[in-house]
Amino acid sequence: MVLSFHARLDSVSRSFLGRAYKGGPLGEGDTALGDASPRIRTDSFDCVTYIETSEAFARASTLDSVLPVLDRIRYDRGQVAWAHRNHYTEADWLPANTLAGRVRLVTTEADSIDRRVLAREAFYGKRGVARSDTAVLLPLITRARALALFAKPSTTTRIRGVGFVGKVPGLGILHTGFLVEREGLQPLLRHASQAGTVREQPLAEYLASKPKFVGVVVWEYLP
Repeated sequence: MVLSFHARLDSVSRSFLGRAYKGGPLGEGDTALGDASPRIRTDSFDCVTYIETSEAFARASTLDSVLPVLDRIRYDRGQVAWAHRNHYTEADWLPANTLAGRVRLVTTEADSIDRRVLAREAFYGKRGVARSDTAVLLPLITRARALALFAKPSTTTRIRGVGFVGKVPGLGILHTGFLVEREGLQPLLRHASQAGTVREQPLAEYLASKPKFVGVVVWEYLP
């Protein structure tokens, strides 16, 4: 039986449960390109590399094609270099992957638009890369509404992406994961947690425990 893309994404991301959390585990594999850390690994993840690696395995037709797929997800037009990495989820990762037809922001559930000015100039400038601060508009499900919405049993079965928006000036999305919904059950957050491992827990429970988040942004994965 051939699984659908979304079934593969669910299966792959679930298979990594229990793996270790590690901040910044991936790089370009070459100091000349930016970061000598490996371009792919499956023994440990941070929140972003977890969703990227899971998606790459789900999209790849063979094991040999996983890394090229991952490169296209992580880097602008697949150009492997620190300067071209999709560092900012809101200004880099989501726009690049939306343009490539891999994801689509969900706007229908949002109850607010959060405008953020991202401090990209200082971040990139530390590496001698010229970038301007960037204003973005985030279709936000505000904290109160998200707590109520995701405390209810799901009415459908699906897997989507979710980003948690914080209060830090110059930043927007501070954490990412998968929003896993099963009809009749409370939605789960499947994520690489700084608590130590890749895990899943009720999304509303996680959000309630993190007062630093003002709301969430949701995106769909396109086959």
